[in-house]
Amino acid sequence: MFVVLFPSHLSVFIFIVLLPCCLSFYLPDSNPLLDLSNQVREVHLYSDNHRSGRYLQMTADGRVTGSEAQSLNSVLELKSVKPGSIAIKGRSSSLFLCVDSEGRLRGQRLYVETDCSFRELLLADGYTRFLSSHHGVPVSLASKHSPDQHAVPFTRFLPLRNSLAGPSPSEPPPNNERYLNVDSDDLLGMGLNALGSPQFSVEH
Repeated sequence: MFVVLFPSHLSVFIFIVLLPCCLSFYLPDSNPLLDLSNQVREVHLYSDNHRSGRYLQMTADGRVTGSEAQSLNSVLELKSVKPGSIAIKGRSSSLFLCVDSEGRLRGQRLYVETDCSFRELLLADGYTRFLSSHHGVPVSLASKHSPDQHAVPFTRFLPLRNSLAGPSPSEPPPNNERYLNVDSDDLLGMGLNALGSPQFSVEH
């Protein structure tokens, strides 16, 4: 049995047949890099000059200082808060790292975008510089009386993957601290896999 289609019916028939091919459906983007914005990186931020090295640490009273050893107070969580900006939070203190227009660092309980968001700038040597998204000043462990806080010492940081065990804050941390041997040829212990930078790590 044959069906005769008149020109007016033919256009309707073609429309019905081709309609499913013309529809577009939303497919979730499978790019794995898009998920990185929700990840929290747990690191120690190490900075140095020609004489000594320091780990940025935040204590429960909001003080931000440099420590010669890794400790629970130097374990920091880095998380993207919006494209191009990250927040830095102390795991032990639960405080956000914040900076004022004079470059003074402090830890505070509540996140305030103007003081507590940073741009993360990766340098050619593998170090990272953190600049206040609002004030434009760098995170620095140098004295606020330093003539140039944009200079290399204590304004560039090497994010080192956290390898400390995670006991409760009430447990004493001395056994978990790591010290730098300044006389060693392997200053950061990378050859022994004791410390590792996320920028250079191939582990997942």
